[in-house]
Amino acid sequence: MCQGSIDHQADLAAGIAKACIKYGMLGCNLYQLCEEILQKEDLGVKICEDFLGLCPGLLEQNSKILPKSRAYQLQVDLLRACSNETTACKLDHKVWDAVADETASAVKYGFKEYLFEASSDKPTPVYKDNDFDGSADHSFHPRRVKVELPVRVDFVGGWSDTPPWSLERAGSVLNMAISLEGSLPIGAIIETAETTGVFIKDDAGNKVHIEDLTSIATPFDSNDPFRLVKSALLVTGIIHESVVASMGLQIRTWAHVPRGSGLGTSSILAAAVVKGLLQITDGDESNENVARLVLVLEQLMGTGGGWQDQIGGLYPGLKFTASFPGIQLRLQVVPLLASPELISELQQRLLVVFTGQVRLAHQVLQKVVIRYLRRDNLLVSSIKRLAELAKIGREALMNCDIDDLGEIMLEAWRLHQELDPYCSNEFVDRLFGFAHPYVVATSLLELGVEALPCCLPRMLGTQRN
Repeated sequence: MCQGSIDHQADLAAGIAKACIKYGMLGCNLYQLCEEILQKEDLGVKICEDFLGLCPGLLEQNSKILPKSRAYQLQVDLLRACSNETTACKLDHKVWDAVADETASAVKYGFKEYLFEASSDKPTPVYKDNDFDGSADHSFHPRRVKVELPVRVDFVGGWSDTPPWSLERAGSVLNMAISLEGSLPIGAIIETAETTGVFIKDDAGNKVHIEDLTSIATPFDSNDPFRLVKSALLVTGIIHESVVASMGLQIRTWAHVPRGSGLGTSSILAAAVVKGLLQITDGDESNENVARLVLVLEQLMGTGGGWQDQIGGLYPGLKFTASFPGIQLRLQVVPLLASPELISELQQRLLVVFTGQVRLAHQVLQKVVIRYLRRDNLLVSSIKRLAELAKIGREALMNCDIDDLGEIMLEAWRLHQELDPYCSNEFVDRLFGFAHPYVVATSLLELGVEALPCCLPRMLGTQRN
């Protein structure tokens, strides 16, 4: 009786999976269906192998109906169900290439093609002043720009800003720009130079001179300390512009923030470099344009990521940001005009503590993206709730109700733990346990990174028993 029930469940799963693949109705979690089909063991593997034969048809579908990233992920899941791990690993990169391509298309139509066109095919850019007017006179004009930015604290809404979610569904994030010890900790200086090529130097002492700009191409080595700046040169189109053929650029970057801090450092540094490059070439340096370009930049780097970090650093103070999917992706940043009472209370009660426990976000992000591509129901409902909580948190802040905001942050923390069960560790759990009687909320910043807990202490005299 039990075996018969298992077989019946597997047959139902196989029927649903076949119909979904055949007719392109892929809102279901095919990965979960495959697990149920594999209860039939050898016969289940044979069924999954038959499904693989239908996959080429999926890739031919209109990408507006079935994104390529999802089609490739379905194929990877079927290969793994058939125990074909070698081929699945080879196909994995196509999933991430597709996510990058879809992100680029949502930011700027045909953007990926723009990145890889030969410089000789590019139209001559038009500049706003005589120093960079695109004319034949390429005499040296010294210019220097400096961009300094704050870091950001994420109250609630993170994950709803991350592609491919934000390319297909609405997102919303509540966050705030903050200085560290009274200064803006992230920045870049970009100067023109008489020597052609690009010289890059960071605050760790790494430096390189790139004479041939056509050598800058993806994919980048994950250990390349200059891939952020190289990606910025690509997304801004600088390497295609005639001005760099007759003079060079010197780019110096710094981030006086602990590595893996969870304060959005990498994205905000990317925003500083992109903004500086656009300033020095009189491009569109608007915050919205820079934020969208950084979204593509992180895909080129191979790290992935959403828009909330760069929004948090580019726009001052408290803000509520909503994104609307489509070509092109629209961002609506709403500054929140904080009352003097709210500012005073946040200054007194908001604590950001460096624990020294560091885990970089890239691996966490990959796991969450894969679960979304599989249409994991629990993940989808969790991210939807995070986006809703951002709206509720906005109202709490506008009402100067820090205790309500604390409750919202606690719920968001529980949702983050569902999205990434390993987002904390024993040390951080003990720290939160110790703080529990004295705070209304504790949360880790960023994508489950273990470095910086964010705490809202209770008002004096309201200690929890």
